Amino acid sequence: MPFIGYAIHENGALYISNGQYIMKTNQEDLSELLEQVNRRRKADPISAVEKSELLTYVEGGRGKFELSQEPLDFETGSSFFISLYADEKQYFGYDKKYVDVFNNGENRLFVDDNASYDYMSHNMVVKTSSGEIVGVVLPIRLPDELYMEMADVLPLKGGCKTELERIKANPTNDPYIGKEFFDGLDNHIISAIRKVKDVDMYVVPTVQGGKPSRGADYIKTDEIDDQIARWEMQRIDREKENQEQGKECHTEKENPPMQEEPKQYRPFTLLRNSPWGEVTACDKLCPGVYMVSAVRQGGVMVTMDMTAALSPAALKCGAKYNDYLCFEDNGAKDVVLRELLDKKLWTAPGGDKDREAFIESINKSLRERQPQYWQSRENRRAPAPPAKTAPVHDER
Repeated sequence: MPFIGYAIHENGALYISNGQYIMKTNQEDLSELLEQVNRRRKADPISAVEKSELLTYVEGGRGKFELSQEPLDFETGSSFFISLYADEKQYFGYDKKYVDVFNNGENRLFVDDNASYDYMSHNMVVKTSSGEIVGVVLPIRLPDELYMEMADVLPLKGGCKTELERIKANPTNDPYIGKEFFDGLDNHIISAIRKVKDVDMYVVPTVQGGKPSRGADYIKTDEIDDQIARWEMQRIDREKENQEQGKECHTEKENPPMQEEPKQYRPFTLLRNSPWGEVTACDKLCPGVYMVSAVRQGGVMVTMDMTAALSPAALKCGAKYNDYLCFEDNGAKDVVLRELLDKKLWTAPGGDKDREAFIESINKSLRERQPQYWQSRENRRAPAPPAKTAPVHDER
């Protein structure tokens, strides 16, 4: 259900947010806004919901680099306009309609942090001439193509760099940011540090075609060494597995059997191999979707014809392996479980109380470990779309 978030500062100031910007207001204006919006709505009325975390964006001392030049406004398609600012090394982009709320010629606009290339640290902080924070506008991720197009219009001192090059520049001199690690299947790059519920976490997308993926894993900073060791072990194991498979193929070509023996599958599964090693257990959640345990880890494997049942946000959390899209046991598998529950393709195990606890554990995992997907799901649920029809899956 859609809502307007609000928070009250200890000094009595009231802030409201629609998820894209935060604005200082007062109780009378908030009440009038709700009344005007609900007067036009035919669905359930919008309510105000307290969100104390909004205050973390408006505490004093934030916003160090002033965006003093006039923005370059341009349309990116479908009547969506971006207000673009720049310093000597990078661009800062925001939804123009939210910038216009504050850009009245009297307010001063600052970027929260211009040292990092992580766009999520580029919150626009709006201050009055006396330094009071009256609003915050959240940034937009700018694609490499836009950087290249702006090279002549709004040039950068150091020239344009791709997102991957900006990450590897590591302007904060963190010992891990910009480093790539190959696990035998995917290249992972540590791109930034973000605070999730007051916990510092590394943002770790994969690198696909020279570009960081939209989705990313979040790994606690004090656990990154263990994760790097796991990637290295996975790489070694997968190389050994590929070498063994290559030897088997070579032997078969030299000494073809007189009669090919039928493949022997374990009685409990149709799957034998997974990205995480040999499958040790397999549970069919619904046609074409399997929960697997493997030698090293586990997760959910979805046949390619069943990926049509998943949302675009969910697809970004998986990695292709043979004819499957695979979701590791790092929060990504819970993305699939949540999607199946939402589309009524699977029922959580246990009685009513156990089922509720199980579902809440999935939601908690997604909020903490897959926040981008969780936010996307929250956005989709208002208003709730009709259940997606499952595609036909061939069990042959």
